[in-house]
Amino acid sequence: MKAYKLGKVGNLLSTSLFHACARLDMFGLILVEPEDTYVSLGYFDNIQEILDLERIKSLGIPVIRREIGGGTVLLAPGQVFYQLVIPKGLAPFKVEEAYRHFSKPVLETYRKLGLEVEYKPINDIVVKSNQRKISGQGAGDIHKAFVFVGNILLRFNTELMAEVLKVPNKDFVKKVLDENLTWVEREKGKAPDFWEVADILEFEFKKLLPLETCQEIPEEALKLAEKLKEELTSEELLFEETGRKHRLIKIREGVFLRNKRMKVNGRELSISMIVEGQAIRFCKLNGLEFENLEKEVVGLNYDQESIKVVLERFNAGFLLPLFWD
Repeated sequence: MKAYKLGKVGNLLSTSLFHACARLDMFGLILVEPEDTYVSLGYFDNIQEILDLERIKSLGIPVIRREIGGGTVLLAPGQVFYQLVIPKGLAPFKVEEAYRHFSKPVLETYRKLGLEVEYKPINDIVVKSNQRKISGQGAGDIHKAFVFVGNILLRFNTELMAEVLKVPNKDFVKKVLDENLTWVEREKGKAPDFWEVADILEFEFKKLLPLETCQEIPEEALKLAEKLKEELTSEELLFEETGRKHRLIKIREGVFLRNKRMKVNGRELSISMIVEGQAIRFCKLNGLEFENLEKEVVGLNYDQESIKVVLERFNAGFLLPLFWD
């Protein structure tokens, strides 16, 4: 198996390439940094529910749907991606065990960069001192391969991430992102370059797998990646109905956001809410004066029946679709 250290790549190659390698049984580790800025949808994500398509279009940001799990992510320069493409038989059978196993080289990489981090099941890595997420990961099967991908966040633009999400209060969402996400430059005051990080990642992954260093990717993979890019960015695939309802947007493991606008009885209302664990930690309704209701909701378990009981006590059952739909 090869370790491909490719540096910065454009043309959405930082997503399309690992799909091509999986289809060609080209097993190994791909290390890349995006040269472009774009949005990657998770396999089950519903594009119309989760992304602000008008804003994305005005910003000229492409969208691609990958064939593995994990949430919607913003890819941009300043992120070093590790993409492991291996025969299925080399990965632990249980998904959580696979995440835990292949997170070990990533944890060690962050530690060598001077950050004390820990694995947070099922697919996050967080800074120990503040519990902010510094790496998100995804995994799944493509063709005959098990694919495990994630990133070392050297820098990250939370303002742009808030802009691309389909939320009414983008300033609030940016604040939530800033509270729950972090990156190397923020934690250390400076960030290394791609090659320093890639060297560490390669060294650590070689402790788990027999990898041979390679600086160039075969032309066959590049040609297939170009073809797959057209498929993965097609409207047919992007707007494919996945059946998933996005009541909450995951910010990090255990912290979720509901930031929704809708018309209720002819009035334009919106809600900004943070759910931590199973409980509502913050709630703000916009468009109606319901301060006491907001206070009653905070601390409540986030489930339909619990919310319904409180709303009915305030003669506000009509607000249920705003909390839960």
